[in-house]
Amino acid sequence: MQLKKTSLRWTAGLCGAIALAAGAAPPPAADLVVRNGQIHTMRRPAEQVQAFAVRDGRYVAVGDNAAIDRLVGPATRVVDLAGAMAMPGIADVHMHPLDGAYEALFACDIGPGGDLPAILARVADCAGRAGPDDWVVGGAWSGALLAQVATPAALAALDRAGAGHPVVLRDDSFHNRWANSAALRRAGITAASTAPGNGVIDKDPASGEPTGLLKEFAAFATLEQAIPPRTAARLAQAAEAAGATLGRYGITAVQDAFSNEAMLQVWRQTDRDGKLPLHMVSSLAAMPTASAGGGATLALVDDRQRYAGAHLHPTFAKLFLDGVPPARTAAFLDPYLPDQEHGAHFHGKSNFTRAQLADQLAALDRRGVAVKLHATGDASLRLALDAIEDVRKRNGMPGQRHQIAHASFIAASDIGRFKRLNVTADISPMLWYPTGLGAATAAAIGPERANHMFPVRDLVKAGALVAGGSDWPAGQATPDPWRGIEGLVTRRDPLGAVPGALWPEQAVDLDTALRIYTINSATAMGLGATTGSIAPGKSADFIVLDQNLFAVPPERIHDTKVQHTYFEGRPVYTRPNN
Repeated sequence: MQLKKTSLRWTAGLCGAIALAAGAAPPPAADLVVRNGQIHTMRRPAEQVQAFAVRDGRYVAVGDNAAIDRLVGPATRVVDLAGAMAMPGIADVHMHPLDGAYEALFACDIGPGGDLPAILARVADCAGRAGPDDWVVGGAWSGALLAQVATPAALAALDRAGAGHPVVLRDDSFHNRWANSAALRRAGITAASTAPGNGVIDKDPASGEPTGLLKEFAAFATLEQAIPPRTAARLAQAAEAAGATLGRYGITAVQDAFSNEAMLQVWRQTDRDGKLPLHMVSSLAAMPTASAGGGATLALVDDRQRYAGAHLHPTFAKLFLDGVPPARTAAFLDPYLPDQEHGAHFHGKSNFTRAQLADQLAALDRRGVAVKLHATGDASLRLALDAIEDVRKRNGMPGQRHQIAHASFIAASDIGRFKRLNVTADISPMLWYPTGLGAATAAAIGPERANHMFPVRDLVKAGALVAGGSDWPAGQATPDPWRGIEGLVTRRDPLGAVPGALWPEQAVDLDTALRIYTINSATAMGLGATTGSIAPGKSADFIVLDQNLFAVPPERIHDTKVQHTYFEGRPVYTRPNN
């Protein structure tokens, strides 16, 4: 790619309208100068410069080598990129970093893609190493196995593998749990138990006894509460490990997609201890509960400033409108394929009516709180847009920039509403480029409909703000963004485990994909003025890569390794032997 030189730019608020004319006082020296690189700024499409300067953790100038070299002083650290590619740090709009790190450190990792015998063997291994009172908790089993785990024989096999220990395993969507008999007893789940709302306690048709499969949070909430709580020491260790993991992948801003009070306490302390090497936006639990008479529990939202810190921003709330297609808990405009449990005309259902959702959103919107709305079916997505439209009429435009998380299936007539209503499309390519989840979705709604997921190109052409995330640890065991970026460009599984392409007409070019994972996601999180691009005044969050993404075949993007990650102008990760 031909190098484009851009003249030096200054931020008057930081530099005091420094004049570069002859005879003027020289500008203050920078703390850090990065030069001689192929630097993609993301300030505007395809912009590339050679160098930039940093002072007090922020960019103060961006331009060509000669201009930026004028800011080198006796104490300036100079980094020569020797032609390497640099870009803003990755902003991940949807992940569960504490869960991801905790599972990697302390859970029973059964690995992705395993069949039932492999999962049972792994559980037996974990049970053999567990202490007398330990539970075996882990994941993630494939959603394609839903029918296989929902049988008395599978439950008996899980009981044997657990060797007397309670066992709870999550699936790759995070929306379903498979538990053995010991865990069901501890949670008080019996043949007489029912789940509220969209939850399903699966039961054997012959005996009426639970099979161990629990669909959606409403069904497994009591099970989760029965699991021994995570200790403060382990949570603190997981928080630090999450920061280290994210730095390794070049991620300098994240949105935690679901945060309860315990999680916020951990992140607040991590931030106060100076151990949070990134910007973190939290999505606060705000679902209606039985204890609130079916109304919203907004105590955590109203107390959000108590947790805010230098790098922790509790500025979003989280609502779940539906579940996931493989479990038939997502709400669709057209029906699922017929099955014995639901018949031939089952569309799924949402957790809200339009009026309920509009009331909840309006209350949050007035508080200045944006909302991340989980909606995987096209009916729930339309419900979200309808309710937001009602809120815009009540509270006025533009309002808070709400997000629709996953935005998997979208009716063509709803594409243009994202821009018109100031709504972000939050997408996670690792969940939908050809994967096991895709196959499980096809089994529920048919391959033709399942192939028409994530109309990213149509959203971009319609002017919607499209933001990218990993949903780590759901879908994949790492938050690696380079797989997602490649998936946006190729619409194929970068690792080749699942063949074929998913709706290849919806592929986007590399520059668009990178913007989705940088400035777009930062803007979606409310951090667009702080990070997401290399521009004077912004936080100096940038990464140096081992290859120029624009000079390699698209199929090699996922091989990218981050050489260095900088946050606020200081190095937080350097690749070993680099």
